[in-house]
Amino acid sequence: MPTHKPSKRLLSQPHTHSVVVALVGSVFTFVSGGQSLAFIFKLKQAAPSVNPSNTDTNTSTMAKTSGSITLKGSANTVTEFFSYGINSILYQRGIYPPEQFERVKKYGLPLFITADTALKTFIDNITGQLHDWLVAKTVQKVVLVLTSVTTSEVLERWQFDIECDNSVDENTVVDKPEKETRDEIQAIIRQICSSVTFLPMLEEQCSFDMLIYTDKDAETPANWEESDAKLVKNAAEVFQLRSFSTGIHSVHSAVTYKDDM
Repeated sequence: MPTHKPSKRLLSQPHTHSVVVALVGSVFTFVSGGQSLAFIFKLKQAAPSVNPSNTDTNTSTMAKTSGSITLKGSANTVTEFFSYGINSILYQRGIYPPEQFERVKKYGLPLFITADTALKTFIDNITGQLHDWLVAKTVQKVVLVLTSVTTSEVLERWQFDIECDNSVDENTVVDKPEKETRDEIQAIIRQICSSVTFLPMLEEQCSFDMLIYTDKDAETPANWEESDAKLVKNAAEVFQLRSFSTGIHSVHSAVTYKDDM
């Protein structure tokens, strides 16, 4: 395998009341993703040193006909899940101060999303590119990594494996009740919100990063770079979370954490 120099990474300006973002050099890498090789992408820009998204974006995501969904509608549903899921993880794991979040209702649950414009924009950039890859049917995984600011060690890794029915195209309509999908998503969000009961407390300041695994023929978008897998060393175990399916995309989730935190 050829070696590559670490890529440079753009950093956002720190906020006055912010968490310091770790400086991580990124390396071009191929990672075995099941039967095929995959690229791992992340934004060059580091996450802002304050909190995540504020508005209830991506309104209704299912197809207009109740009980049916298109490829684009499925991508909207999955993207929306990640928008709220990322916010929920950052809030529940205390990556940003709780006063920087606002309470909203989604999936029949009270959730907390960022009130900070910079972090909202950061998350929107991630989910916007994710949406394009979902429509293109090239996404394999989405990973949220929590890293110690002091040691740069990966302490927690939330992995979401994505499967897609490759037989569908933009004209395909798949039947699945919207309520069924919403209930499945609600169950995962509930587990994220209760993560403080089964995950060890993060007793040191942490930053976060987002990785997206794509098919090996995907091109690097502007403002993104290839990354290493950022695995947890001495991982305690993999805690399996629930899954959901739109009828076109399926998402299977799990979290891994460091054993000796």
